[in-house]
Order: sequence, then structure tokens, then C-alpha cells
Amino acid sequence: MRIVKSVLFGLLPALLFAALSSSLTYAATPDRISGALTSGRTVALRGSVHRRAVPEFDQGPVDPAMRMGTITLMTSRTAAQQKAINRLLAQQQDRRSANYHKWLTPEQYADRFGLSQNDMQNMAAWLKSKGFSMIQPARGRNWISFTGTAAQVESAFGTEIHHFNVNGELHYANASSPVVPAALAGVVTGMRGLHDFLPRPRGVHRNVGLRPYYNSSAFGDLVAPGDIAAIYDIQTLYDAGIDGSGQKLAVMGQTDVYLADITDFRTGFGLSAITCTTNSSGVITSCDDPHFKYVLGGADPGVRSTTGDVSEADLDIEWSGAVARGAQIIYVNASDTFTSFYYAIDNNVAPVISLSYGFCEFDDNFVLDSSGNPIANGDEAELQKASLAGITFVNSSGDSGAAECDFSNTVSATNQATQGLAVSYPASSPQVTGVGGTAIPLANFTSQFWQQSNTTNGGSATGYVPEQVWNDDAEIAQFCQGQTSGQGFTFCQQGGSTPVPGWVAINSAAKAQQDIGISSTGGGASNCAIQTADNSSCVSGFPQPSWQTVTLSGQGSVRFSPDVSFLATPNFPGYIFCTQLSELGDSGSGSACAGGITSALNLNSPPLIGGTSASAPVFAGMVTLLNQYLAANGGLGNVNPMLYSLAAVTPSNGAFNPVTTGDNTVQCVAGEPSVQPAALRCPSTGVLGFQASNADTTTGFNLVAGLGSVNANHLAVAWADTLTTGFTFTSNAASYQISQGSSADATLTVSMVGGFNDTVSFTCTDSAPESTCTAPPSVNTTTNVSFHITTTPANAAMLRPSNANGGSRLLYAALLPGLLGLMFTAGSRRRSLRSIRFLALIVALGCSTMWLSSCGGGSGGGGGSSGGTPKGNYQITVNATSGSTVQTQTINLSVQ
Repeated sequence: MRIVKSVLFGLLPALLFAALSSSLTYAATPDRISGALTSGRTVALRGSVHRRAVPEFDQGPVDPAMRMGTITLMTSRTAAQQKAINRLLAQQQDRRSANYHKWLTPEQYADRFGLSQNDMQNMAAWLKSKGFSMIQPARGRNWISFTGTAAQVESAFGTEIHHFNVNGELHYANASSPVVPAALAGVVTGMRGLHDFLPRPRGVHRNVGLRPYYNSSAFGDLVAPGDIAAIYDIQTLYDAGIDGSGQKLAVMGQTDVYLADITDFRTGFGLSAITCTTNSSGVITSCDDPHFKYVLGGADPGVRSTTGDVSEADLDIEWSGAVARGAQIIYVNASDTFTSFYYAIDNNVAPVISLSYGFCEFDDNFVLDSSGNPIANGDEAELQKASLAGITFVNSSGDSGAAECDFSNTVSATNQATQGLAVSYPASSPQVTGVGGTAIPLANFTSQFWQQSNTTNGGSATGYVPEQVWNDDAEIAQFCQGQTSGQGFTFCQQGGSTPVPGWVAINSAAKAQQDIGISSTGGGASNCAIQTADNSSCVSGFPQPSWQTVTLSGQGSVRFSPDVSFLATPNFPGYIFCTQLSELGDSGSGSACAGGITSALNLNSPPLIGGTSASAPVFAGMVTLLNQYLAANGGLGNVNPMLYSLAAVTPSNGAFNPVTTGDNTVQCVAGEPSVQPAALRCPSTGVLGFQASNADTTTGFNLVAGLGSVNANHLAVAWADTLTTGFTFTSNAASYQISQGSSADATLTVSMVGGFNDTVSFTCTDSAPESTCTAPPSVNTTTNVSFHITTTPANAAMLRPSNANGGSRLLYAALLPGLLGLMFTAGSRRRSLRSIRFLALIVALGCSTMWLSSCGGGSGGGGGSSGGTPKGNYQITVNATSGSTVQTQTINLSVQ
């Protein structure tokens, strides 16, 4: 068989170009759905039945025509994709990496870590064929959402939707594991939206009977925007023109909201007015105001007026805007807040996301698998996607102390916890900044910290007020122990002027918990991110991230939360906000602030609130100001690494206010829950929780308040200093003189600035012929370094010795023409003159290669001169490199 050489010659450039191109671009995402979706074969999805959807609560099937909320099919990553994501997440936070703060767009994420376009189109077509509507593939191609009826769900996924009565609350949920076509096995591995056991809002209302008895002096009866600005030194940023202008902050919700609540709050505290479109009930239907935007991220949930969602949304919208008062607050609404944040991340709605909802880790089946990787490309995977996009995700750490699974506070007649040690998720995620709660100690409600008159923005705080951990059960007990008569005594004995049924006289934190329930900041060690295969018990928590460089007595190497804390108590003193009267349990309708802020405070149930639902949007607002201060319009991504780095040098930078007194202990039923590992159960003492005094010696971190609260101005300044940190590289002498054939050391100083401690490496280039420059070893501290310069004397050898591996180069050079010759002449029995000429050309090129391989190289001049290094003036270029930062110095060399 004869090979036509001209064809080979023509193909060679194309083949070389294709090979080169493939090394420079990402390969097209391969299809993972290999079979037909209509084959009839199915597989069940693990972890998609809510643990409260059990037969003992089952009330039978729902109406088949019942409309479901947003349903989401979640897809998995390949092992290679997850490995690449882990590597990129680290690189984006490493200043030495070329990928530092290079965030991904949704489309870039899709091309690298999502499914193929074909796979997404096939799933969308299958859903459409089953009658579903509002089919929305994720831009990141890692999930697909849709809506439909209960009957359509049963037909497509093989599970009935039933009603379940749990603790007197009626819910719906799938009664069995859903199934998907077998062709989707390993691709679709989870579903959301088949039940309405929704994340709970974290807002805690002021105890009506307690106000105003706890404080006879009336100092600091509540906190308004002006107070938060003074306490956390935000006012200094305002005075410098940093108010969030040009920035965006997204708040997650699961209810429609009333325009009047938001406008009354903004008007009452001198914030910019907003204009939106509403329906006849005053509910916002659309809005794109410079300071407020409404986005529907899924099925419209309507107004949820009996679940606390309206007051939660009002609190989050109003207080994020009260801190970042010049920013645009974007309210993302959907059938549940997790659907909201999936939408916000996938569409890169804003560089900061605030979420005041969550579950305890045990109640979320979509966190980590047994290997510690995100399950089903679910919740943890979506949070990683947020970090890759440069989004800062802020979440409340919970309001049930160290027992976050006991969120209802109605688990027993004495309000004792029964679900064991637990932390809240997503706050426990390494991709999220968990925000806990603090309170003002009783001793600090004095004129030392508060004025009796308010400023125009409601402020009466004179500056920072020392805080303690938020635990209202303990603080109310402390208050009651000092009461012997009057209204305060009446409250402690019977709950107010009108006795509260079942009230027990408060003389301890246990009695306070029995009367008002658990009211304390969430915090602790992650322990249930990994669960058993049937999700019936906890196995372990998130491993400790590398940036969480804290050591706590008695604790292992796991993720700790919260990261920071701010005022969250509803009682000591509590936040003012505006919401519907119905949300407060008061008579009438409309906004509680319709008559003004002062009028609202005189209501039977004044609009005062707390919980980590308040502290989370406050910190989200601070991060938004930080973005403006640092000109980080693309976002800062996961801020936790920098927070812990800065805390390691506190108090020198003043960025944090340590909170080291108090605890988040709760009363519990000894031995419960029996289904969990012994370490998670309530001990025999009947008390579980953590003390703020058990703190890391370097950062001040503890399991109750994290790193403490933040001085916003000092944090911004300290963070900005890190952006200009690095190293300086200076020469100790402008020039050096040296004789032919001698050597000298050029000394330069490397100075680390602003705590910079990364490795700096060196190179040098000497322009003098027949001389060498040897660079010093790498360093990571301030020091002097020496570059050794050696010149060659006159009458030196004409050529430098060849490289030690020259023999190998000769071998490769000799092989090259032979290999090429074989490739272009193989298969031909007769050698044409043209073939022989071509082969001769290749041999000549090979010989040239052999000649080149004998030439040496170095930092000095080449061979060929017999006079050594000539006398004269030369320049030595020295480089110091760390990551992508390169600093260069030029040294003058005079050879005498």
C-alpha cells in the first residue's frame, strides 16, 4: 500500500494546531446521560424524604390538583470536577496564585463544572413531556427547577404527596422516595421542593411582659440605626462617604412583603424613600428602585402571614438597608429561602447574600457524603459555587443556644431540649460566615453608654457598649434575682400584671427557659454534616478549614461557628423595626409604624425584635460597605480567611471587640436523643452548651460569640492595609566595583509589610560577558539577601564546559531525524528522489540540533572571548517574586 506523502505534509500543520489548541482550552463537557429517559426503568433518590414525613403523622393524600412550589432536580459532580473545585477555591484565596480573586461567571462555572448542554436539554424536554411548567435550567447547569401539581409529581416521580400533622401543624410531603429514569442514575441524585417543612425564620420578638421592667433608668430601651452606627463605628465610614452607594446586597425570603412596612421604617429613620408597584393589598409586585429591588426567584409563595415570615423579611430588608443605607437591597422571593439563594447564586444577583433562615445540620440531608464531599451537588455544592463566584454568604447561627435542633421551644412541658448538641446550617458551612448574637449586660444600661435624647436617626448610644453573649434566659434570671417589689417583681413572679397561665416564678435560668423557651445564640462545633446512609443519625461534622486557625480546650479539629457576633437579644435591648400589626399579635391591620416610630413604641405589642436574624443582616450591610471601601465591586468572596487572619493580630488593628463572658447553655433531658452518638446527647447534669471564656489564646475565638463583634471602620482600614501589604525590595548600594576574575556580594533588603509572610524567591541576570550571578535562597521574613557575582579573569578558556546532560541532548538530537524520517517514508517500498531529498533535509536539521545541544547557558555572558570579563560598566537585574507580584532592582557593576 502506497502512502501519498503530499497528503501527510498537508495534514501535519493541522494536526499540530489541533494539539496545541487542545492544551489551551477546556474540553467540551461530555454528555453523562447515556440512555433514553423513557425506557421505563427507574432508580430511587436517597435522602429525599423528610424525616418528619412518617406514618404516625400521615393524614392521607393531598388533592391531586394541589399546586406545588418550586421543585428542583439536583445533579452531581464528577470526582474530577470536585477535585478541581477544591483546588480552585484554595487558589482564589491564595495571593500567590494567578487565580487569586478571579471569580467565575455562571457560564464559566457551567463549562467547567456543570452538565453538558445536551444533558440539560434532555432533562428539560422530559419534564415538559410530563406536564411540568416554569422549567428553568440553572445557568451553572447544575440543577433544573420547575413547578406542577401533586398528580404530576406522582406520575413522573412515583411518589404520592400526603398531608402530615406534626405537633399540630399541617404540612405536605412526599410519602416515599421519589424515583427518576434509570438513565439519570448518578446524574440526578437529589430533589428539593416536595414538602413544605420549610426553613424557620430566626426572628425573636420582645417579651411583652418584660418591657420596660428590666430597666428603670430607661437608658438604651432599644437600638435604632443610629445606635448600631455608633456602637460598631459605622458612623466613621458614613462620614467618609462610605454608605454602600453603588453596591448591591441580596436578602433571601419566602413570602411577599408590604411596601408600607419598608417605607415607614425608611421614612422614620431618614433613609432614602423607595417607589414600587403594589397590588390592591399593598403587596409589592414589582420594584427596581435605586435602593430596593424585588426579584421573584421561583414560584410566588404569596403572603405567609401566620409563620413569622413577613416580620422576618421586614427585619432583614429594613436593617440591611439601615446599615448599607446607600446600597440597593435586592429581595429575592421564592417558595422557600433555599430556592431563593439557589437562584441568587446562579444568577449572581449581588456580591453579598444575607440569609436569616436555616436548619440544624441533622435536618438537612444535602450537605456532605461519607467521603466529606458535597452531596448531590446540593446545598453545600451551591455554597461552593457562591464562593467561586466571589459572593459573600452571611447566615444567622440560630436562636436555640447549643441545641439548634430544638428550634420550636415546645418540645416538653418545661421547654427542655431533647435533640442534643447541634449547630445551625448553612452557618456551619466553611463557605458561609455564621453570625451569632450578643447582648448588653444589665450593668451597662447607664449614662456612661447612652444618652436620654435621640439623634435624628434614633441613636442614643455614645459609642461602643461592651457586650456579653446573648442568653436571655440567663440575663432575665439575673434581673429577677434582684427584684423584691414593683413591676419587675410582678413580671418575674407571674409574667406581668395579668398572670400568664403556667408561669413559674423565675429564680434561675432553668425557670426562665421554662417560661419563655430557649432564647440564646446558636454556636458550637459542627457534628452532623455527614450522616448515616439512611439519614437517621449523625456521623461527623465539617472538618476544620485551614483558615480557622483556632484551638479550643476539649474540642477536635472541626468547623466551629459562629464566626462573628452582634447584638441579637430581643430584650437587652432589642431592635426597632416596622411590620404588620398582625405579625405582632396586635389588633388592627396595616403597618405598625403607620403613625410614626414613636407611636409604634406605644403599642400593646411594640415592634421590637431580636435573634440572629437581626445580627446577620447587620453584618451583611457591613460587608457591603467594605466592598465599597475596598472598591471590590466584584465581591470579596468568602471573607472568613481574612477575618481570622486579621483577628490573629488584634488588638493591634482594633477590628474586633472580644466577647468573652456568658454562655449559650440550655436545660435538656438527660440521655436524649438516644438515637445519636453519646457525645451529642444531653449529659446527666441536664445542661449542655459552651462558655465564652473557653477562648483561643491568639484570636480570642470562642464557640459562643466567635471572634466577637466588629468595629466596622477598623475592619475596613485593616483589610485595606492587607491589600497594600507585601514586601519591599531595595538595594543597599547603588553600584559595586570589582576586579577582573574576582567576585562580590550585592546585598539587598527584603522587608515584609503589613504582616505579609509569603515566600519571596529571587532571580538575577548579569549583562557582563563571562560572568555569573547567583541568586540567594527564598525567604519569608524581613532580612538582607546577597546576590553573588563572579567575573572571569583574562585568558580564560574560550568556551564554558558543556552542560552535564549534554550527552542526553545529543542522543535525543540523533533520534529526532530518524523518527521523522520513519514517519514520512514508512510504508513505501521504493524511495523516490523527492523522499531522499526530504530525508536529507531532516538529517541536516538533526545535525543542527546536535550542534545546538552542545552550547551551554547561564546568567552571564557567552563563550568565545579569550579576555575574560572585559573591563567596563554593566547592569545586573535582580527580581524578587511572590505569587504574581514581581519587584525588580537594577545594580550598577563596574569591572576594573
